[in-house]
Amino acid sequence: IVAGGANNQLAEARHGADVQERGILYAPDYVINAGGIINVYGELHDWSPERSKRKAGEIYHTILRVFALAEDEGIPTSEAADRLAEERIASTRELHRSLI
Repeated sequence: IVAGGANNQLAEARHGADVQERGILYAPDYVINAGGIINVYGELHDWSPERSKRKAGEIYHTILRVFALAEDEGIPTSEAADRLAEERIASTRELHRSLI
């Protein structure tokens, strides 16, 4: 498993396929390192520490979704994470439009 604590574990997007072909499970950095962003967001929006911890705890379920999508679709985990992120951004954008 490659699950680095720093950003950009893969130098190029094509490396996601390379590690997949070698049977290496890659946990995309921006998924597993989201706890810091969640914490900062919580501080800016006056969340309780418990709420921030709960939200950060959801990272586990998110990475499992990434792994499942990658396996089901036969795609690199980096691509699966990007797809899930794009879907979430699109759904948020649609929600925002419906409120305007």
